[in-house]
Amino acid sequence: MAINRVKVIETVVCMMLDSQPDERRQAGYIHIFRAEQAAVLIARRRGLDMQLAAVCALLHDYEKYRTGESEDHAKKSADASLPILAKTELFTPCEIGVIAGAIMVHSDKESVGQPYEEVIKDADVLAHHFLKSAEQVKEEYPRAYQRYLRLKEEFSI
Repeated sequence: MAINRVKVIETVVCMMLDSQPDERRQAGYIHIFRAEQAAVLIARRRGLDMQLAAVCALLHDYEKYRTGESEDHAKKSADASLPILAKTELFTPCEIGVIAGAIMVHSDKESVGQPYEEVIKDADVLAHHFLKSAEQVKEEYPRAYQRYLRLKEEFSI
């Protein structure tokens, strides 16, 4: 039986989250796994590898939830993903580069990048604003508003 790469990374993320204070652990579980689900749906719609998209989402805020610090968390999470992915021996160097690269730029919602970069940016926007109206997104997170509107149109939501 083949090893499920996504489940391996889910386990790593759960172990990290389980060691966090209650409020951060709860927020992390909600956001990270909501982003994972969104990334899989987006990847499927766009004809991309759903496993790579899921792993990008699982690790995109790893350091934010591990440390409780948001500053420069995209770069820190990308850096943290490298040894995590390498240690599993389940990802090629190219895949690790794609995943880390997508994580590195996921906070820059205004620019358009490579396909997996776009998947994680879009999944992050949906995960953060899942239960909010377009007006709330525009008011609370104006940098993501145009991306949010494009996603609503793409997915007819």
